[in-house]
Amino acid sequence: MNNPGNPFKIGDRVVFSPSEHDIGWTWSSFKRLRIQPGDAGIVTKIVDGDIFIDDGRGGFAWQCFRPAP
Repeated sequence: MNNPGNPFKIGDRVVFSPSEHDIGWTWSSFKRLRIQPGDAGIVTKIVDGDIFIDDGRGGFAWQCFRPAP
């Protein structure tokens, strides 16, 4: 389900682009999460505003993504 303000929908191509704050403060390492800043993929699931791409990677707030070029 899309949350208000979430511009993405299933099938959109996005890039994982967390802010510097998110990278250094919220998540010290992305290795165990199977997604790295700069990874691109297709939105396959949206749960409470959290975006999942491709094979279930993700689960981050939609604000951590930007449209892929």
